[in-house]
Amino acid sequence: MSPAPELSVIQRSVLRQLSSLSLPASARVLDAPCGAGALTLALREAGFEAWGADTDSAAAQSLGGHFCRADLNAAFPWPDGHFEAVFSIEGIEHLESPFAFLRQAHRVLRPDGRLVVTTPNIVTLRSCMRFFGSGFFGRDTKPFDESSRHPLHHISLVTFPELRYALHTSGFRLIETTHTHSKPVSYLNAIYAPWMWLYTVVAFRKEKNPAQRKRNREILATLFSHSLLFGECVMLIARKV
Repeated sequence: MSPAPELSVIQRSVLRQLSSLSLPASARVLDAPCGAGALTLALREAGFEAWGADTDSAAAQSLGGHFCRADLNAAFPWPDGHFEAVFSIEGIEHLESPFAFLRQAHRVLRPDGRLVVTTPNIVTLRSCMRFFGSGFFGRDTKPFDESSRHPLHHISLVTFPELRYALHTSGFRLIETTHTHSKPVSYLNAIYAPWMWLYTVVAFRKEKNPAQRKRNREILATLFSHSLLFGECVMLIARKV
């Protein structure tokens, strides 16, 4: 029998958030994409009815009947309201249509269900400085090898405001924004934070809609939180509304 796949630092960070999700015991949850199935197995060990889905069949042996091979760019093969939580760990940045994925996640969640998404944090100070110097964000391996489409290419890296927009226009409300981990080298760029804050404040003042101005204040506060300034990957927890 092959050993269970090892949890990554990102997956371990997700597991530490389980208690904050207020999920009932034995809740049915989906891990998509599940990769080798490490998080799915950990969720099962935590008492949940966990299912894994991926385009790759690497987890089929370890998950058995709880694995489903699925194209996450297409319609999900589960009925409406089937899950109480959906975990998408380092997956949405690989998809051709993140909006379609979020709409499908919304559909298969029960009312007030939870969605947990992690993805590379391209608004971290270190990533912004990389973009300033090269035109490529952190965790961005472009230019891609154009000989063929690869499912692990980061084709949909987006900023926090874009992720928030995608969630809020797909039937979710963001309830927490945090990060999975950080690296000491990121703090070397802290000197640029005051200038970037001032520049962003000035840019946001162009908004005339009072309701959006209020939302922009929330976005500004999150953008300059410790998690987004220095976190390697952003973790978003949202609920279905």
